[in-house]
Amino acid sequence: MAARAGQVEVVRCLLRNGAMVDARAREDQTPLHIASRLGKTEIVQLLLQHMAHPDAATTNGYTPLHISAREGQVETASVLLEAGASHSLATKNGYTPLHIAAKKNQMDIATVLLQYGAETNILTNQGVTPLHLASQEGHTHMTALLISKRAQINLTELLQTLPGGRVGSLLSLTADKKGTVADFQR
Repeated sequence: MAARAGQVEVVRCLLRNGAMVDARAREDQTPLHIASRLGKTEIVQLLLQHMAHPDAATTNGYTPLHISAREGQVETASVLLEAGASHSLATKNGYTPLHIAAKKNQMDIATVLLQYGAETNILTNQGVTPLHLASQEGHTHMTALLISKRAQINLTELLQTLPGGRVGSLLSLTADKKGTVADFQR
């Protein structure tokens, strides 16, 4: 509750008096997940100083970094990465923080993740890369960023059958979105 409310001094007092830093709540979220979602960077730092696990995963495999990526919490994501959070852990569906940033068009988060070495060509359980997600959602600038960081457009493995039984590529994923392939190269 104190992490959610942003009560830094209350969190500090609780930790000094033996509160469990990695206590689990609904869906196995820890205080670090909650503070990361809300962008409470000072609380994130405090929890990490008290040995909160930066890669604690929820029931569905979401780490605090996944949550920061989804919510666009750049400062929080940077603190987590500096504390050793993994940019390559995947959710139960195979989504890394970069997949989530690409889907949600979180450019600043994607840039930070890429600076820390996030892999652009990693596949989800469904065989989808961050570039596929950015393209599918019509995020032209994200698509260009990923391509500039060596995301492969024509990986043989990526031309497999997509969900729904159709053979796909980036062009089929983006066929219903505005823009052209030339837009992605700008």
